[in-house]
Amino acid sequence: MSNTLIDFNQKVLNALPRPGKGEQGVEYRWKKNPRLRALVSSSYIRWVVRLSWKGQRYYESFGTYPEMKFADFNQQAYQFIADVQSGAYQKGSRLTVQQFFTEVALPYSRKHHRDHKTFLSRSKRVMKVLGKKRVTDVTRRDIEGFLNSLSGLSNASVNRYQAFLSKLFSMAVEHEIIEKNPVKGVKKLVENNLKDRVLSPKESESFCRHACAEPNFIHASALMLSLLTGMRIGNVISLTRSMLADDLSSALLPMTKSGKAQRIYFSEPAKRLIRKCLKVSFNDWVFPSFKNKGEHIAYPRACMERVQKGMKADGCFDGPFTIHDLRRTHGTSMLIATNDIRLVQQSLGHSNVSVTERYAYYQNIHLAQASQQTVEAMLPNFQFS
Repeated sequence: MSNTLIDFNQKVLNALPRPGKGEQGVEYRWKKNPRLRALVSSSYIRWVVRLSWKGQRYYESFGTYPEMKFADFNQQAYQFIADVQSGAYQKGSRLTVQQFFTEVALPYSRKHHRDHKTFLSRSKRVMKVLGKKRVTDVTRRDIEGFLNSLSGLSNASVNRYQAFLSKLFSMAVEHEIIEKNPVKGVKKLVENNLKDRVLSPKESESFCRHACAEPNFIHASALMLSLLTGMRIGNVISLTRSMLADDLSSALLPMTKSGKAQRIYFSEPAKRLIRKCLKVSFNDWVFPSFKNKGEHIAYPRACMERVQKGMKADGCFDGPFTIHDLRRTHGTSMLIATNDIRLVQQSLGHSNVSVTERYAYYQNIHLAQASQQTVEAMLPNFQFS
């Protein structure tokens, strides 16, 4: 820290020496009010205020020069000092949404969120619209305006952004920056979560046949393992050697979507598939990336599209399906084979059987057969004319 008093004009500020990279920043005080300072580092000049009042020390950062003009800093600095001296100052009340996200929400997400990448991805769109606003200034109208701007997304996607905002501002409440979450009271959009697309046996065979013929063996194998085990594709591609049992009979996933560990048991075809992958793997990943050193493969979307294209050419394609539908297909096939939804629930790692009921269900032909069998049981001797 420096005791140097300077004028805060363009000529003086531009001539200030910059510390070397990695060296501590230097503060220069304004001649007319030493509480107002310029913190100079190797990469920026930041406006800050330091003052002591009634035995307490206060520090506040405002913005960087030249993006923030001195006149703007001067005005905000004196308002900050006045708030402190009047008792109206609330810690964190000057934080922008971007600053709060960077300083509080982002470190929390890295530590606690299973899907930190998705949390970070959603933040980018939010920060473009709300990032420069102070946390204390964001209103319910701002939230609704942002959500309405997402008209091109599905209702489910818009609701995920609303959940992101709700978490962000609930953290601001917890840190006593605001008293009420501005997202509270905003109604979620109606979602159509009922998905019943599963592959028929004919489609499943065609899928595996084309996957086996795929030139990108690693990506195709990840897709097939999802079908053969019901594993989420995220768990499949992040599978490591250390998770596998010595005899490849199972794998222990340390963390799943439910937040718990889960053991997955492999069929013989799944074991053979994993053995083939391990033979070409050159690190701990079962599905290593050949593009990004030390990483596992990305979501195999392009491979999925090529496989579906081949299925269409063979006439073994009843309609579009997603990678996640492979998991749904496995669950439904297990229910039909075992007639035990609890077994399916445990196999898929669902915390509640009601979730399993949305994944695994009897197809129309089995429902029709069940209806016929029920009528015959109710009225075994009645003849309908």
